[in-house]
Amino acid sequence: MESAADACRQGNLQRIKSLPDSELQRLLSKTDEDGRTLLHAAASGGNKDLFQFLISKGAGSNVNLADEEEWTPLHSAVSAGHTEIVQLLIALKADVNAANSSGQTPLHYAVSKGRIPLIQILLQAGAKVNARDATGSTPLHRACSAGRLDSARALVEGGKARLEAKDASGATPMGVAASCGDQTMTLYLLSKGADPEVEDKEGETPLSMAAKHGKLRDLMVQVATGQMDVDEIL
Repeated sequence: MESAADACRQGNLQRIKSLPDSELQRLLSKTDEDGRTLLHAAASGGNKDLFQFLISKGAGSNVNLADEEEWTPLHSAVSAGHTEIVQLLIALKADVNAANSSGQTPLHYAVSKGRIPLIQILLQAGAKVNARDATGSTPLHRACSAGRLDSARALVEGGKARLEAKDASGATPMGVAASCGDQTMTLYLLSKGADPEVEDKEGETPLSMAAKHGKLRDLMVQVATGQMDVDEIL
């Protein structure tokens, strides 16, 4: 199993094709010690021809099979950034809202890694833009904690992400951005209508968080009162 999985991750189609059909069928029905199938390995490897070969041999029946950490092949493909594999998996009815053991969907990973084409593909396929992970974080929270303005734009402007969604600590996405001192992200969300005075469970607001990071609070006030055009900063 491990040798075949390595071949799939490395994109070694010749090695996989050299296996007797009976052996390949046996391997397609097995999982490794972490619960991963050959389809997981091929999804993370990204070789389109190898992936399609496995599908032609019946691997499509494992499209939503999760490993021990509840990762599906779609999680693997998105995390690795393999756009064509993601599209093939979606065509095979992969669950775009499958959550792993941390509660994270493929969209959470696309966002945190700034994979804009994949964000768009997942949203078009029905991914829930406000899905929450085990910490209550939505993809927009993840974009803010990772400092991914491009991802935030895709979620807000392309997916209508909720600006006031709260995570388990009561923080909104802008609260996360402000606590990180991320000026660009904070001002972008403010310009899109995020409320700077929403309190988290500790009574902190994005505005009070910003006060801990130099001039950020003053910039927020200037943007909120129309004294400054946020486009001058973004």
